[in-house]
Amino acid sequence: MKKLHSLLLLCCSLLLLSACGGKDVDPYAFHGTTYPPTNEVRYIFQAAQAAPGCRIFAELLVSIPAGANGALMRERLEREAKAHGADMVLIGHSRRMKDDEGFAFTYFGPNREYRCNDQWCGWKYSFDAWDRQGEFVGIGLGQWGNRNVSFPFPVMLQAAFLRCR
Repeated sequence: MKKLHSLLLLCCSLLLLSACGGKDVDPYAFHGTTYPPTNEVRYIFQAAQAAPGCRIFAELLVSIPAGANGALMRERLEREAKAHGADMVLIGHSRRMKDDEGFAFTYFGPNREYRCNDQWCGWKYSFDAWDRQGEFVGIGLGQWGNRNVSFPFPVMLQAAFLRCR
């Protein structure tokens, strides 16, 4: 009886221990402050354009597949930003990607949100991924949201989500 009890205890212990280690955490998934979804997102191309109370709560790289037009780029980023509660997106530089990853959002922080106007230090994250890419690509006001502009190669875009309420 004692042997059966020990075997049962061992089986239960193994079952419990195996349940603890089964969940992998994606380090590039969104882990920031959670806000309710928003209905509208505005875009800025310079940090100085943000209102004084705006706080950056997500810093990310956006992978855009070859052939995507400016309207599709904007629509996909806007959907992601709204889902996380951003009401403004700061658009940074863009580069030609070496590999086409489709649409992907890779988050790098920050650990704590911060005020954009006072504490923005530039695009100081994700150097490993960013430096492996190709030449710079011009995506500005004329390209952003434009259905008639597309790139025959994949593009990586820097972005930051802001909450201004």
